[in-house]
Amino acid sequence: METDSIVSMLEPLREPGAVHWWPLAPGWWVLAIMMAALVGYGIHRLWLFHLRAAPVRAARKALISIEAASFSDAERAAELGLLQRRLAIGVRGRKACAGLTGRPWAEFLNSLTKSKAPYFDGRLAELAYWPTVASQDCTDALEATRRWLKDLERPG
Repeated sequence: METDSIVSMLEPLREPGAVHWWPLAPGWWVLAIMMAALVGYGIHRLWLFHLRAAPVRAARKALISIEAASFSDAERAAELGLLQRRLAIGVRGRKACAGLTGRPWAEFLNSLTKSKAPYFDGRLAELAYWPTVASQDCTDALEATRRWLKDLERPG
């Protein structure tokens, strides 16, 4: 037999079918599950950070409203003291700071920031409880609170 006749008896070549992308190979499933877990963990951490930073955000908004309100100096100082107390309790808990007054209270407020700069001294920390407050003392307390809130350590 001739080679041409043998070749003519062969079936024509068939192209293989297209390789489908689905179902995925097991390695892709493992990678997809790992990526989903990583994204879920990241979202969870962001949510926790958002929750922990809520008292600081609320205090910054309250400071803006205290600045805008038409309070007397004694009322403004009382509001600033209340804002500081609420924020300290919100960040560190009632047991850590509820009983502090005077110099220990000022040191506690100063310890909440990353930069260990002294924002408050004993006088500014007790200003909220004075019956009469000088305008300059109130301005000093407002500025110290503004700087303190700006530098407040991020929770988390």
